[in-house]
Amino acid sequence: MAAELHTALELKNVSRWYGNVVAVNDVSFDLGPGITGLLGPNGAGKSTLLHMLAGLLKPSNGDALVEGEAAWQNPEIYKLIGFVPEREAVYPFLTGFEFVRLSARLHGLSEPEAAATRALEAVELMDAKDRAVGGYSKAAS
Repeated sequence: MAAELHTALELKNVSRWYGNVVAVNDVSFDLGPGITGLLGPNGAGKSTLLHMLAGLLKPSNGDALVEGEAAWQNPEIYKLIGFVPEREAVYPFLTGFEFVRLSARLHGLSEPEAAATRALEAVELMDAKDRAVGGYSKAAS
């Protein structure tokens, strides 16, 4: 008997515009668990779609859902998904701990200090928590 797949990520008639510029127009799809890639030319809306699914950008119209819950302003989805943007958006002078704690605060977590400690422990960076993130390596091993 095959395992039943469920919808993990879903876009329902999602559009996003900036003034008169349409970035994404009436996109609908759903994805089950697994690895998926978005392909398309520059300006096709790939990053906009990902930012909406990650709850970082509010759709102008439609719904972006993670496990059936709205992604926008919903920090609970970060227990289910991860998002790695293509560009860095860090202040290089912050320590690793300060950066992760700030992220926890911005996502509305109730105990940002404890959340930052748990996150750094999970990725084995407690030894580097007091180093400025501008000095962290970005090179893959």
